[in-house]
Amino acid sequence: MGHVDIVRRCANLFDRVDIVVGRNGSKVPFLPIELRLEMLQAVVEGEGLTSRVNVARWDGAIAEYAVSNNCDALVRCIRSCNDLASEQAMASMNRRLVGIETLFLMVDREYADVSSSAVRELVSLKRLPAGLVPEVVRQELERRFGPFEQAKG
Repeated sequence: MGHVDIVRRCANLFDRVDIVVGRNGSKVPFLPIELRLEMLQAVVEGEGLTSRVNVARWDGAIAEYAVSNNCDALVRCIRSCNDLASEQAMASMNRRLVGIETLFLMVDREYADVSSSAVRELVSLKRLPAGLVPEVVRQELERRFGPFEQAKG
């Protein structure tokens, strides 16, 4: 839901927002990319943002996507100061590669402790609390991995 929050805020700041799903060589995807794209599109539609938000797939460097698609900037989410060093290094490299600027938005405090790793762990324990992922994602995870126990308090 932290990503949804960032997309909503970006849609208020920019005329056009591209959500780009790429391949991260250091991570093994939890769900196939085609399914992630479908779910993202459903979330965008559910938020009423289809006129300003585009969901796209890209297999190269995100900075190259930005240049190829006339994007003005990249937007990255910062959850805590722990994220800042790696995000800053990536932003610097993207500026060196293609001259694009990166803007950082702080995630809403409600989602600061939520990461894809945490969600994966909770799914493996069948204990995914409500409100961490969009409902369409929760339904797909339950379809694939079975129902989740209700969180206590």
